[in-house]
Amino acid sequence: MALIMDRITVSLDDGNSDWVQQQAGTNADAYVNGVLRKDQERKTAEAEVNRLLDEADDSGVSDKTIEQIWEDAEARYRAQNG
Repeated sequence: MALIMDRITVSLDDGNSDWVQQQAGTNADAYVNGVLRKDQERKTAEAEVNRLLDEADDSGVSDKTIEQIWEDAEARYRAQNG
């Protein structure tokens, strides 16, 4: 399977150019691709956290006590993990 890569030109100021060269050595392409991949992963994780927070907010306030919630969580854990 061949990897198709697009080529773009990005201008960096001296400070960022020096930083990339220090971090990447001779393979700036791999370094920049790695930084972009990590940024995508971070944004995906952030979106998932926001989705879960919205879901929790939409579920409203529970009428259970903290002890009841904890017991339910432990029971679910035991059921899933034996």
